[in-house]
Amino acid sequence: MRRLRAIILGLILAIGLAVLAGPAAARLVTDEMGRQVSVPEHPQRLIGLTPSLTEVLFALGLGDKVIGATTWADHPPAARKLPRVGAYVSPNMERLVALKPDLVLANKEGNPPWVVHRLEAIGIPVYVTVPVAPAELPASFERLGTALGAPEAGKALARRLEHDFAEVARRLAGVKPRPTLVAIGSRPLVSVGEGTMNHRLLKMAGGFNVASAAGQRWPRLNLEYVVGAKPEVIIVSTMERSQDLERELNYWRTLHGVGDRPGVRVVSIPSDIIDRPGPRVGRGLAELARLVHPECFAPEKGR
Repeated sequence: MRRLRAIILGLILAIGLAVLAGPAAARLVTDEMGRQVSVPEHPQRLIGLTPSLTEVLFALGLGDKVIGATTWADHPPAARKLPRVGAYVSPNMERLVALKPDLVLANKEGNPPWVVHRLEAIGIPVYVTVPVAPAELPASFERLGTALGAPEAGKALARRLEHDFAEVARRLAGVKPRPTLVAIGSRPLVSVGEGTMNHRLLKMAGGFNVASAAGQRWPRLNLEYVVGAKPEVIIVSTMERSQDLERELNYWRTLHGVGDRPGVRVVSIPSDIIDRPGPRVGRGLAELARLVHPECFAPEKGR
């Protein structure tokens, strides 16, 4: 009997110590908000709460561990087959929790704070990213790779993006910024302002953002403003996937005093390669630069 009591007491102590110590395979990492997050050593059930974070997970070689995604997560093609947890601004918490993730990635810019708080309250760890500027993304990818148990993949992803940035900078060396309007909506006329990823990429691409003087992140501009700004390049980058692109381009090309001015070029770019802070930002920057300064992207001899 005494031996049985000793065995039972030993089991109770072991269970108590395990509870106090937490999961043996967990470790503390610091996310981009400076929060200490306890994450599994090798996460097996991952969810990114923005399309860009889903792309990052696949780019790190962790696609087989992604168990859910938000509504517009459509790249790479495999992401389209994932169960949906709703929009990134208001995810369906019941669906999300039912998928039993062992780590969720969130974005300070896109996901409201209550999402992080609720997940943490029920014991689901959340790593929060803070994508502010394109130049900070390589370091962000490295940190994510380390946090997710894929440090070498994180480093490789970071190096590729740095190479893309450096190649664009090389081609644009010495160019004069060209007045450019990025239009993400025509009626009403919505553009991009300072503080947005689009604005920063446009600046890196050798463009002068004519909407920056409006003093808003997503300024609604009147026609008089645009006429006075005299953009030399108008880039249509609608976020509405069902938009008739040819109709939009024709609208700008025939707009009196704007697109019909001699020498003005009206072009387009897929919005998801410039407004998602993910692995394709390097491609987005190169495409923006080519649209703003096509003369810098002619084939080079010997390269």
